[in-house]
Amino acid sequence: MIPVGFEEVLRAAQNGDPDAQVAMGYLFFKGDGVVQDRREAARWFGLAADQGNAEAMCNLGHMRAHGLGMRLDLEKSMELYQKAAELGDARAMFNLGFMYSDVEGIPQDWEKAYHWYSKAADQGNVIALYRMAVMNEEGRGIPQDIPKAIGFYTTCFEAGYPKAGYRLGMIYLEGRGVPVNPDKAAKYMIKAADMGSEDAMCALGKMHISGQGMTHSFSNAKKWLTKAANRGSAEAGELLEKINKGELK
Repeated sequence: MIPVGFEEVLRAAQNGDPDAQVAMGYLFFKGDGVVQDRREAARWFGLAADQGNAEAMCNLGHMRAHGLGMRLDLEKSMELYQKAAELGDARAMFNLGFMYSDVEGIPQDWEKAYHWYSKAADQGNVIALYRMAVMNEEGRGIPQDIPKAIGFYTTCFEAGYPKAGYRLGMIYLEGRGVPVNPDKAAKYMIKAADMGSEDAMCALGKMHISGQGMTHSFSNAKKWLTKAANRGSAEAGELLEKINKGELK
């Protein structure tokens, strides 16, 4: 258990306590009660990492990946994430998956990405499970498996992740591997929109315009599209403009 007071934490860190060293790293990384100093943060994380602390390794990996307080080095970042992941750090597992799937400068490898997302999901990482669902739906790195994608999306949605509800809505709206079911799509979209998904809000606006799964209503469409536009949806803004100009019927 890390002591509460700064002086006690500092003393414990200086005496070699890796948890205290990690705590010191966070203080300097964030500038929490001390002058922000990313180099000093890296020094403390490094001391803890040298003692096998997986959280510190993951933090150093993040700093290496983004050039925070130390030279940007994606290869070194991957090594640090790998070590931390092998020690059971779920955040490092997710970050490895992300590096393989999304980071320019790392050869894209969907199979390895799926492997590490799966490891992170096994430890309760909902976003990792969501990314696995997308890969199952789109057949990236693995054979396409819509039923498995639906199962993963459902788990994520039930855990409060609105993007998963939007993806479920689109599956049933467009009939992606399942019969088209606009009513079921609407239920997912409404719930996802209520949870804050601007994509679902925009989709509901479009459904009101087309009358697919919702009543044909420009006033209701404008309500949802305005909400989506206020959250940054460019598509919703363009559709609103077309409605206001009378370009949509």
